[in-house]
Amino acid sequence: MIKTAFIGVGYRGMQLLRLICHIPGFRVVAVADPGVEDVGMPDVVCYNRSDDDYLNMLAEQRPRLVFVASPWQCHVQHAMRCVEQGADVALEIKGGLYVDEYRPLIELAARTGHKVYPLENTLFMRENLAIYNMVQAGTLGEVVYMRGGYRHDLRRLLLDDDGTLGNRSKTESVWRSRFYQEENGDLYPTHGLAPLCLIAGIGRTDRFKCLTSFASKPAGLRQRIRDLGGPSEVKITLGDVVVTQLETEKGVLVTLTHDTTLPRPRSLDFEIQGTKGIWQGDRRQIYIEGCSPDETWESDEPYIHRYEHSYWKQWGQEALRVDTHHHGMDYVMLKALEADLNGAEFYPVGITDLALWTSVTPWSKLSIAERRTVYL
Repeated sequence: MIKTAFIGVGYRGMQLLRLICHIPGFRVVAVADPGVEDVGMPDVVCYNRSDDDYLNMLAEQRPRLVFVASPWQCHVQHAMRCVEQGADVALEIKGGLYVDEYRPLIELAARTGHKVYPLENTLFMRENLAIYNMVQAGTLGEVVYMRGGYRHDLRRLLLDDDGTLGNRSKTESVWRSRFYQEENGDLYPTHGLAPLCLIAGIGRTDRFKCLTSFASKPAGLRQRIRDLGGPSEVKITLGDVVVTQLETEKGVLVTLTHDTTLPRPRSLDFEIQGTKGIWQGDRRQIYIEGCSPDETWESDEPYIHRYEHSYWKQWGQEALRVDTHHHGMDYVMLKALEADLNGAEFYPVGITDLALWTSVTPWSKLSIAERRTVYL
């Protein structure tokens, strides 16, 4: 069994902790979080005496694997301390805080031989993995254009019921809202970008050449604050919609959208377009030239079934039963992690991929601030 600990058991950490209890290959021994008294598991020790109590957890418990789901600004520091204590790390995702933020962690992991697994669950969506297989098989032809994004209305998280920003209790709003008042760029690119990079081989057989980002005005949060009777003067710097256009060395065009402060249903906005066809994830529709009715969309389900990924063939049924919150993808991710830790080399990405995805954040901020294309 894999001796496991957690740093950070807020909303996301608790989701993962509850799911991991359904996988007997993991044995959770401890959690560290200064804001948590108890996680409802009698055999799990809570380290909560200070922000640094996680160091005592690492020294006393000696876990083989540590899930890091702490606030964004702590990720690299926490992960490095885990690796120094001899643990592999399952690292939650975020946007990059600055250029080359992950370089010390990459170098440390390389020196020690420990692995850092990015917990990007959209990589493990049934549809995304099937499209990956489809692209590998050449069904969509040569990939030319891709689109994705993080389009999720977070106003209820960021604002409390009185319209005060960063004041909703027992949530991440206290620290997350600061980015909306200090930054202007794509704060959270990985949900949309990671699957696109996997599908098109970006970071392996291709690389990004340049990007240009644009930000709208920040009207959404201000409107909601007014509607709730909140403070009349609030500093907000992040545009409601941030669009980033990227180009690869091989001429693939990628559009990313960050859109979290306007009313809308949740969307990852996926689209993959190649020389033989196109897939639209939100609509769950596909068009394959020579197979689909002429210039007519059809349901993608027969194709998703035909190109079902081995992960979903093995774990999909159980994933959908256990992981209702994220439609099975978190569970499949954890099963792939378990298999990799047991020597199967099943996990499709690593820390260098995470560094690539998150680099979009600081580069997009620079592009917006200086109104220019950034060459990478």
